[in-house]
Amino acid sequence: MKISGIVVAISVASLLLTFGGCTKSEQAQLTNSVPAVESHSISNITATGASGGGYVSKDGGSAVTARGLCWSTAQQPKISDSKSVDGSGMGSFTSTITGLNPGTTYYVRAYATNSTGTSYGSQSSFATSALSSGLKFEKNVLLEQYTGTWCGYCTRSIAQIENLHTVNQKFVHIALHLSDAMTFPQNSALFSSFGFTGVPTVHTDRASTWNGNVTAIVDMQIPAGAGLAINVTGSGTSVSVTAQAKFGTGFPDGVRMSVYMLEDGIVANQANYYNTDPSHAFYGKGNPVPNFIHNNVLTKIGTDMFGDLIPAAEVGVGKVYSRSFTFSNISADKFSKLKVVAFLTHNSGSKQKQVINAVAASVGQNKGFVELP
Repeated sequence: MKISGIVVAISVASLLLTFGGCTKSEQAQLTNSVPAVESHSISNITATGASGGGYVSKDGGSAVTARGLCWSTAQQPKISDSKSVDGSGMGSFTSTITGLNPGTTYYVRAYATNSTGTSYGSQSSFATSALSSGLKFEKNVLLEQYTGTWCGYCTRSIAQIENLHTVNQKFVHIALHLSDAMTFPQNSALFSSFGFTGVPTVHTDRASTWNGNVTAIVDMQIPAGAGLAINVTGSGTSVSVTAQAKFGTGFPDGVRMSVYMLEDGIVANQANYYNTDPSHAFYGKGNPVPNFIHNNVLTKIGTDMFGDLIPAAEVGVGKVYSRSFTFSNISADKFSKLKVVAFLTHNSGSKQKQVINAVAASVGQNKGFVELP
């Protein structure tokens, strides 16, 4: 029995060592945790920096080796984003945030790191102030004409745009056809997104509808806080485009760039309800007007219909954003009839979707920024 008892005792001890025992470092790993850290409020906000800090209340069982703030233009920033390193250990710390873009929203939170990992405090956000460089650009109004060859009243807006062109050429015209042979697939989605229900409709700068008043266009041609440059070339069966945006101020709500290809000289009969109206420009031209020439017809897009968001880091006072596009499978004999339009819109905020500026260039044209004195 004694021998048997000894064997049992040895077996139990072996089991304890095998399954229940652990080293001191293993025990420490089981009891340690990430630190506890709080974020303090952000202050002293300028166009390019701010101040903040935090408080490490617990070290989690091992020394805090780094602490500070991390920030980004995206939510829930991490230490892999921009960060400050403001000492080590527990207690309060202060941080200075530098290298920010003017007129930009940033997200920030405190962090603390020990041997177990990194923990974060609560997130807050702030917007840097916009610098005013005094840099302004000539403003071109964007006219988007919703139309159709079947629309007998659309000759009214056609005549109004032709009249505008004789007295004021600081605008960019896009013809968006609905329910005819020139319809681009996404025209209807754009049309309905603004709550429109009928044509003819001419939308100016995606902000208001236009009734043909020339003065209303002049009133919209105030200097813009961003300018556009565009270079359009053709080779083989491709049209290459480089569109650039230059910023004279910050746009904290973000900016989108849209690039569309338009075609001139498309021949199609046009319904005309003004054929018998002696006061109208289309009087006596027939209903329909035979072999009418349609210009500035949207045929291709290089971006999303509502534009592509320009990275926040590329938007700021004096910054220039550049992007290239290629339109393929185009017959070379059409090059003389093509033009490319680039325009900028507000990404969000009270002016969401509204146009900041626009420019158009034919194949072979290279247009630079038009800065105002």
